[in-house]
Amino acid sequence: MLLDVAKLSKNIGAKYLFKDISFSIMPGEKVALIGRNGNGKTTLLKMLSNEDHDYEGDITTQKGTIITLTKQEHIENAEQTPLKYIIDSIPNYHKYKKILDDFESGRNTKVDHYLETLEKFTEYKFFNLEDAILSTLSDFNVSNELSLQPLSHLSGGQKRYVEMTRMMFSQADLLLIDEPTNHLDYLGKERFISWMRTLKKTVIVVTHDRNVLKYVNKIIEIKDKRLDIYKGNYDHYIALNSSNTLSSVKNYTNQLNKLKEAKKKVQWGLQMRAKSKQWKTRYDHWLRDYEKLETETIKPSFWIDQNSVDDLDKKIVDSYDKFKEKNIRINMISKRERGIERILVRNLSLGYDQPVFENLDFSLRDNDRVYIKGKNGAGKSTLVKTILSLANNQKPVANILDGKITLSSDLRIGEYEQEIDKKYLNLALSEAIRLSYQEKNIAVTNEQIMSLLSQYLFNPVQDASQKIINLSGGQKARFQIIKMLINEPNLLILDEPTNHLDLPSIEELENALVDFDGAILYISHDTYFIEKMGGFVVEM
Repeated sequence: MLLDVAKLSKNIGAKYLFKDISFSIMPGEKVALIGRNGNGKTTLLKMLSNEDHDYEGDITTQKGTIITLTKQEHIENAEQTPLKYIIDSIPNYHKYKKILDDFESGRNTKVDHYLETLEKFTEYKFFNLEDAILSTLSDFNVSNELSLQPLSHLSGGQKRYVEMTRMMFSQADLLLIDEPTNHLDYLGKERFISWMRTLKKTVIVVTHDRNVLKYVNKIIEIKDKRLDIYKGNYDHYIALNSSNTLSSVKNYTNQLNKLKEAKKKVQWGLQMRAKSKQWKTRYDHWLRDYEKLETETIKPSFWIDQNSVDDLDKKIVDSYDKFKEKNIRINMISKRERGIERILVRNLSLGYDQPVFENLDFSLRDNDRVYIKGKNGAGKSTLVKTILSLANNQKPVANILDGKITLSSDLRIGEYEQEIDKKYLNLALSEAIRLSYQEKNIAVTNEQIMSLLSQYLFNPVQDASQKIINLSGGQKARFQIIKMLINEPNLLILDEPTNHLDLPSIEELENALVDFDGAILYISHDTYFIEKMGGFVVEM
């Protein structure tokens, strides 16, 4: 056993993320950690990596186990170069290098210590470490020039490649990987999955990427402050989850019926208890039974994937719909203006000194879907930024070297960005929403903001004052959806919209987008999402 967790509990204030959870990880296992946004997945990774010590319970690892945790954001390391960031994370590199440098410069004369360290330095291939790191980054299309610039200069996808490279050189026995495919292009995603599948080391990965979930051999779900453990991959999880959830729905329905009958007895006993001592004894007994039942009747979280729901009998579906877990409610409001051409792109070449891409052609009418496919650096973001600049009557950041982009006169764009604009990060959530409305010249009241927070699964009282920078990845994604829909758009531009969302929220978003009457231009590397959206493929 590589890692053992016993009776682990974690609370933030009065709220428990999980309580008395226990599980173990065996060497070589590929384990996915899933659960609703805000249930404590990233927090659990930090506890396992010894970053977070504020918890109850025990975490035991095999002696000498090296654990490495990936980062989703690099705010503290923003001015470090990728090369230095990776080297600084490698165990013992700086320690061994200092011993060698001190001996060779005469500051230390312990020959045995020097020779022992020299042997280890050679064994770990540290002499060529910098070149090896630069070569690996270059394989991921992170050039040597970029590898020596601050991390803040890199795109989201490039930072993911830096994290993957750090994992490869970490010498860790246990890799804790948080949302690894967010921001990766389809080639990078394929490479990550291939690397993970062939890796001999143990992996715990937080992900809701259904392509990654296909290649794990255990899934641990945090739900209702406890763990459900499924042996097998995503397909096994879906089948077992559907069966388990239907059993839970049936059990909960039976509990509610028993509680209803017990309540009737209590109400009857309340009317009769004054008639005799015998009736009072009966009433007291019924009341105790009712209170015990009420304490035991706790509604579990219910969620079944859409495909499994479609295969169920209507009576069962009605029962499930009655009790299923609360989900985000996305209201797509679009006026039915069928046939209007929203965007026309003809023979387009965009670039700076040189073209980023050339001869691009497509058009988008209401109800059309266009999928922009291309690896990182192909110009997808450049195209999106240019369209947004033109829609806002601003000078595009790139030059239109040839061809044209024509936009309809009443175009209203809703944009879902990969990364939230920095101007929102230090604002409270409620103030960020207010600013988003002001930027669209649309009035909004405090009551409307509170209603939006509730609609998107925020706690209006607790979360309204939380700064955007402190929100979880899933909470930030839900803020992005709120912001996207403010102006009742007739064109949605989506840049990796399933990043950070949990599985139920992804399905809710997919279903809402399918029903959207306007046009959608989207970038995604989630093959399940792409299959659901469909549309015309524009390859760059």
